[in-house]
Amino acid sequence: MAQTYACLSCNGMTVTTADRPADRIYVGTIRGMVTLERGPAGAPWSVVRETLTDRHVSALLNEPRSRRLFAAAHGDGGIAVSLDDGVTWRDSSSGLGHRNVYTLAVQYRGDATILFAGVEPAKLYRSDDLGASWHELSALLDVPNTELWNFPPPPHIAHVKNVAFDSNVPTTLYASIEQGALLKSVDDGTTWVELESYEDTSEDKFRHDIHRVLVKRSDPNWLFMLTGDGTYRSLDAGVSWEHTTTRDFTIGYPDAGFIDPRDENVLYIGGPKNAPRSWAVERAADSTVMRSRDGGTTWEERRNGLPSKIVGNFEAMGMHHAGAQLMLVAGTATGEVFVSDDAGGEWSIAATGLAPISKGGHYRWFLDAQQREVVESAMRGR
Repeated sequence: MAQTYACLSCNGMTVTTADRPADRIYVGTIRGMVTLERGPAGAPWSVVRETLTDRHVSALLNEPRSRRLFAAAHGDGGIAVSLDDGVTWRDSSSGLGHRNVYTLAVQYRGDATILFAGVEPAKLYRSDDLGASWHELSALLDVPNTELWNFPPPPHIAHVKNVAFDSNVPTTLYASIEQGALLKSVDDGTTWVELESYEDTSEDKFRHDIHRVLVKRSDPNWLFMLTGDGTYRSLDAGVSWEHTTTRDFTIGYPDAGFIDPRDENVLYIGGPKNAPRSWAVERAADSTVMRSRDGGTTWEERRNGLPSKIVGNFEAMGMHHAGAQLMLVAGTATGEVFVSDDAGGEWSIAATGLAPISKGGHYRWFLDAQQREVVESAMRGR
């Protein structure tokens, strides 16, 4: 019987679906991709393979139609593809003008499979041939105020962090720029506009720090946005927004988020209360997971079985849907993987001692001062 899998990486495929629970997890770390496997649901997980160990894997995408597994990397890593479930790899970066890749996404239009890659500096690439070649959607940079885009850590260059789609109108795309803008295209990337009505300079401590946007399949006018200043909700496809949670909330700096495919009123988010720079001061990010059953209006924690205080931030989360079952997976910047087979009702540890699972240099906040300076020096030299 073929194995079923979940993906755990900072900005790649976060949702997988199969007819049975996942027995494999692909994990992107700063030292490559780790494959975890288990027997029946509930059995212990174990590390069975480590590959791409010379790359900081930022995004994983397992494309089920072609059975191709893609791994994107920071720095000069580009994109690699595997045809044998991650055992061997080859380069898949032809046409990619910038190889510091932050995100990968897949969209299906009938028989067509379209891949998107977001990079630093903030540019968006598309592939219509399963990664054999890429071309830039250059109109992304035609919007006003791109000179204001900035990412606080060195070298202070913004990136495309996530891409989302309207499942009913496939030519409608959303691009999250960290930091700088939420962009929308209704013509397949030919033109873009910035959705900025959410902006409130009295609240927006990190200018337009857009992490990701969730779009309801049943109602694509309903958007849920996760940012460095909490969450926002729109009922009119981004024309207007309600600031549903702020930095004072339990998760003030949300990054990971999901809509429950079994009930689209149910949402899950993961992350810490405070932004990255405070993690070193507090010696912990103290991440948690929360669930809303009313579309993001009210929330409850879902952390039973998790440590009382989690040091490393939840840098990545994945969701695996198998019929009535929903599995959540969370990975930290200090190298732990936690799994819940019942949508956060009960968590267990799947792996410890892995290399950090980290967006960019976030993991540096959990190192001592000397180690952190080494990482920051490398970041400044990029």
